[in-house]
Amino acid sequence: MIQRLLIKDFAIIREMEIPLKKGLTVITGETGAGKSILLKSLGIALGGKVHKTDVRSGQAQAVVEAEFYGDRVNIYRRLLSKAGRARSFINDEPITEMDFRSAANGLADFHGQHEQQFIMNADTHIDFLDRFCKSEDLVENIHSIYSNLIDTIQSFDHAIIQKENASNHKELLQFQIKEIDTISPQLDEDIQLGREFKRLNHIDELISTVQNMNQSLIEHDHSIYRQLASTLNELERLSKYDESLQPFMESINQASVSIQDASAGLLQYADMIDNDPNRLQEIEERLHAIETLKRKYGGTIESVLSFIKDSTKELEVLSGLDEKIADLEIEKSILVRKYKKAADQLHHVRTKLSKAISKQIETEMNELNMVGSTFQVLIDNKIDNKSLIKIDGDGVAIGPKGYDQVEFFLSANPGEMPKPLTKVASGGEVSRIMLAIKSVLKKSDPVSTLIFDEIDSGISGEAAERVGSALKALAIEKQVICITHLPQIASCAEHHLYINKKIENEQTDVIARYLNEKEKVEAIAQLFSGESISVEGISSAKQLRNQARG
Repeated sequence: MIQRLLIKDFAIIREMEIPLKKGLTVITGETGAGKSILLKSLGIALGGKVHKTDVRSGQAQAVVEAEFYGDRVNIYRRLLSKAGRARSFINDEPITEMDFRSAANGLADFHGQHEQQFIMNADTHIDFLDRFCKSEDLVENIHSIYSNLIDTIQSFDHAIIQKENASNHKELLQFQIKEIDTISPQLDEDIQLGREFKRLNHIDELISTVQNMNQSLIEHDHSIYRQLASTLNELERLSKYDESLQPFMESINQASVSIQDASAGLLQYADMIDNDPNRLQEIEERLHAIETLKRKYGGTIESVLSFIKDSTKELEVLSGLDEKIADLEIEKSILVRKYKKAADQLHHVRTKLSKAISKQIETEMNELNMVGSTFQVLIDNKIDNKSLIKIDGDGVAIGPKGYDQVEFFLSANPGEMPKPLTKVASGGEVSRIMLAIKSVLKKSDPVSTLIFDEIDSGISGEAAERVGSALKALAIEKQVICITHLPQIASCAEHHLYINKKIENEQTDVIARYLNEKEKVEAIAQLFSGESISVEGISSAKQLRNQARG
């Protein structure tokens, strides 16, 4: 509920701070004193439209502030400029206009000829009906199913798109993996084959050179081995004269043995060389194939092997899309069945109780001097051929509250066909309809503060007394604020806020104050008789007050 309203330099109001109380508060006062300005400032404090003329003449800006008490105290403040712009704050923290309006939405429900009314939005009618049906648990359940269903549908559609987009990529991956697998290169194979290719490509030169070297080492008449043998014989002869030459004989003898070993090794090497021309061609083709892979997939065998490893994993993911899609399709089917069952249950509850709520609202409207009015709750659905939810074979649009499209219809006069409530034009009539609806739904309506302007338009006498009684009953559970010109309504209020103007130094100011019991009677009498309060007016006012207090 609203605890306090602060207004500064707004329209003709210089400065005003009003505590607002529980129960029913009526606002009366002089014509043009600023009663509607008071409510307008409250509407702006909760996100209403701002105009250039809202700032008091001669001032740079206006301030409107509403303090709400719920789970915690929150202060909603707006600073209005002469340019028609506003800066908004919640608990002194600046906030964007959009976020401010979102936060303030639903804190108070305004009902007046020029106000946007909560129930005059057809999208809210389903919520009123569900609260009347006490089906919040069913709505919460279907909301959860709907969220899961939407997520699953989106995942399914995304997987299908992935599969479609991946079709060509999958084929490419399969080709690339097969290409690499066919050749199946091994780590460092290109280095080893390169060495073998060089050897086989020069095999004739190797063999002939080795043979020539062997000739030079041993087989020629003047081979190194024969020369060493001759040198060794000479040293052996000379060592008979000088034993110090013997170490040289040992060195030359070792060299002779090494030459013999080298010659034997070279002969063995020449015998072991495979001179198969087919092998050379095989190696050349193999190297060419490996080099082709290296050029395509990163430049080295390591990169080729890394590529096939990553591609295999990616292919597994893409190949798993079929299984994922199948699983999602099963999950989607299960959720569709769950949603349909929950939506059918909600539809049954709504349909069953819609007539009851209609009759109760009609009864309340009759009590509010709208005799013969007809109120209907129309429950329908919207065709959507793409929808997974079918009714009688046709797809229907769905949402987090089921497939029902709910709208309130009204005929204010006997003989007229009911029309959408949102098309009702008369401000006073709409206010009384709202009062009837609020009276029926008061226990389940989430809005704690109701504000009525012009609720007494077009009524008087007994009808006015009934409206007053209805407001009083509604105020047992709600904070109700009402501007009225009728004594029958004013007499029902717990709190009476009187508005009047005063002019000092050619400046207009507005004063608001709560009346005591004696002043309440006088203010009600004034509504009877005008500026000059008569004895009869006082008597009637006292009688109304006594009746209102039971």
